[in-house]
Amino acid sequence: MRLLLVIAIGFLLYIIQKHVFKKFWLKGLQVNIDFEEPIVREGDKNALIEVIKNDKALLLPVLQLKFSITRTFIFPKEKNSAVTDQYYRNDYFSCRPFQIITRKYLFKATKRGEYKITSIDLVCKDIFMDKSNFALSNEYSSVLVLPARIRKENLSDNIIRYTGDVIKRIKINEDPFEFRAIREYQPYDPMNHINWKATAKSDNLHVNTFNSTNRKNVIILLNLDMNLIRNREELAEWSIRIASCLADLFLEEQIPVALYTNGTDYESNEKIGVDAGSDDGHMRNIDIALARILVKDVCSSFLDIIDEHVDLESDNEYILISNYRKNDFVNKFDELKRVGAKVSLIVPDYGYADIAPFSENGTDTFKWVIENEK
Repeated sequence: MRLLLVIAIGFLLYIIQKHVFKKFWLKGLQVNIDFEEPIVREGDKNALIEVIKNDKALLLPVLQLKFSITRTFIFPKEKNSAVTDQYYRNDYFSCRPFQIITRKYLFKATKRGEYKITSIDLVCKDIFMDKSNFALSNEYSSVLVLPARIRKENLSDNIIRYTGDVIKRIKINEDPFEFRAIREYQPYDPMNHINWKATAKSDNLHVNTFNSTNRKNVIILLNLDMNLIRNREELAEWSIRIASCLADLFLEEQIPVALYTNGTDYESNEKIGVDAGSDDGHMRNIDIALARILVKDVCSSFLDIIDEHVDLESDNEYILISNYRKNDFVNKFDELKRVGAKVSLIVPDYGYADIAPFSENGTDTFKWVIENEK
C-alpha cells in the first residue's frame, strides 16, 4: 500500500513539474550572445560572450544553447563544437534560481566582412530529464571585420617612392606659417623641415608638417573585376587591402582621400563609395565600407566608375587599383593619360604574373606583388 502511495505521489509530482516547466521555463529567462568588440581587423582576436540570466525561482537543471556562425572564425577545438559549412556550437548550462552565468570564448577573425548570429535554439530539460522544451531566440548580434592592415615594412621601394612623389605634388603649396604637427622623417621630406630638437630627444629624425594652402584630393578607384577567374577572390581581397593601405598612407599626411569601387554592399547591393575627407574617423569610414563589399558578384563596369568620378578639369590625383587589364581598360587608361589626367595604376598580382600591356617600369604603372605579404 505504501509503495502504491509513493508511486502515486511520485507520478503526481512528475505531472505537476512537467506542467510547471512547460508554462514557466521561459519566464524571466534572458539569453544574450554578443561579441566583445563590435569592430575588429582581419587577423585580430576577439571574444564571443554568452550571458544567461535566470530571473525566477525555478531551477533549470539542463539548458542547452545551439547556434552557428561563420567558419572563418577560428576557435580552439572543443567537444561541444563542430566545423563544417559553418561553426556550430552546442553549450549546456545548469541554472539555479536568480542566477547569472557568463562564459567567454576567444577566437581569431580570419576574413574581412560582416558576420551575424541570427538565431539561437534553446532546449530545456525538466527535473526528471524526461521532457524537452524548445524555443527559438531571434535576438542577434554582429561583428564587422575590417581589411587586414598591410605593414609598411612590406611595401616595395617602387610603391614608397611613388606615394612619396604623390605627397610631394599635393603638398607643394604648404604654408610655412600654418604649422600642424611633428612626425617621423620620411624619404620624401625636405631636409629644411627637420625638427632638430625633437630629433635629438628621440634619436630618430623628426620633421615639422604644415597645412596646405591649396588642398588637392587623392581619389582611389578600386576595380574588383579580375583579369582571370583563377584566384579571383584572393586577388580581390588583396586589392581591398591595398586600397585600405594607400588611403591610410595619404590620410596620415592629412591629404583628403575618396574611394569608389564597382564592388557593391553585401546587404543593400548598392555601389560602395566614400567621398573625400581627412578628418578623424575618415580612415575608419573607408575601412567599414571596404569591409562590407561583396566580391563574388561584380555587376558594375569599372569604366563607368572611371567616367563618373574622374574630373578632367580638377587637379586631383587618381589612383586606379585593377588586376583586370583587358583591351577596354587598357584603352581607357591610355585615353586618360593622353588628355593629361593625373592618373596612376597599381596592378595587384602574383610575382610570376605578367602585367603586360602595362609597363612595370613606367612612372605611372606599378605591380604590387602579393606573395607572402599577409
